Amino acid sequence: MNPPFPLNAKVRFTQERLSILSPRDRKSLDGRIGVVEGYWNGTRKPTVNFSADGARVQLRLLRVDPQHLELVEESPVQPAIEPQISDESDANRKLSQSELDDLFG
Repeated sequence: MNPPFPLNAKVRFTQERLSILSPRDRKSLDGRIGVVEGYWNGTRKPTVNFSADGARVQLRLLRVDPQHLELVEESPVQPAIEPQISDESDANRKLSQSELDDLFG
């Protein structure tokens, strides 16, 4: 059996599935991204964990029909660029008020 999603894959409910849910259920699931934690007793139906999100509580769903889910494609994270310090004296220099304002403004 090849599972439809790998473990730890990020998934969400399809718009097609959300459109037939009750307004309350749709509100609790729309836009949420869950993580595939495993599969129910050797079936192709994943267990999906949706973390707490704002006012929405954590939700762990068992035996989810994989046809109701879609894989979330995430854009690659750009690595942070380290600031270039030209010499040691710049590293210990205090910032001016305008430089602080630009930094935190």
